[in-house]
Amino acid sequence: MASSFAHVAITGASSGIGAALAEAHAAPGVRLVLGGRDAARLAAVAARCREKGAEAAVQCVDVTDAAAMRGFIEAADDLRPLDLVYANAGLGGLRALAAPDGEAIEAAHAIIATNLAGVVNTVAPALRRFVPRGAGHLVLVGSLAGRLGLPHSPVYSASKAAVAAYADGLRRLTARTGVTVTLIEPGFVKTPMAEGVPSSALMQWSAPRAAAAIRAAVEARRPVYAFPFALAALLHLARHLPRPLVDAILSAAHRKSGQP
Repeated sequence: MASSFAHVAITGASSGIGAALAEAHAAPGVRLVLGGRDAARLAAVAARCREKGAEAAVQCVDVTDAAAMRGFIEAADDLRPLDLVYANAGLGGLRALAAPDGEAIEAAHAIIATNLAGVVNTVAPALRRFVPRGAGHLVLVGSLAGRLGLPHSPVYSASKAAVAAYADGLRRLTARTGVTVTLIEPGFVKTPMAEGVPSSALMQWSAPRAAAAIRAAVEARRPVYAFPFALAALLHLARHLPRPLVDAILSAAHRKSGQP
């Protein structure tokens, strides 16, 4: 697929969806700026991208550090104007599972700091560059978990619901500026982070399949792309059913899963 994006920044690029997105965009004439916290894994992803003909730069950066993220975005944009920024880094999986008495406060704060504040820390400096020049595409990676409060991960669900609301607000804010905003809401994707999560095999996609679909949605400038369609439709329906019924169904499913 020929791309209209020649300079792409991706957070959370060392594994999972982020790594797969890097490889999906890698091609001759494309420059990738890959951010993550694992230097060895970032280097491996960059090497695979270079094999496809892309230029790939890497930087170890923590999305919860606002100053570091501003530097990450601005340095990349100073070298060559960014066309596309993926706010993809997230904290989930087993680290987001709640005990019977809820998430530990430290874990809850870490989830919010990464999944919500980390997205803001990525988007805000990019927006300051995109709006004045009337161009640029922001992609915020949420989750279908943001459509319902899941009993096994209430804080994770809340963080992804906030990302969805943030994306909607940004899209409306930038409607006349030439900046495009896309919200991506994945279901279960086969990544190390998903291992051990209740029902993670349900309609699960591989990371390369997810990345290819996300890239196609971004190239098409779609405002929202949720997958798989059947699961997204099911969750959409659940939001319109009586809340006590949905509570009973999800609570029973959680108990049946055998999770704490």
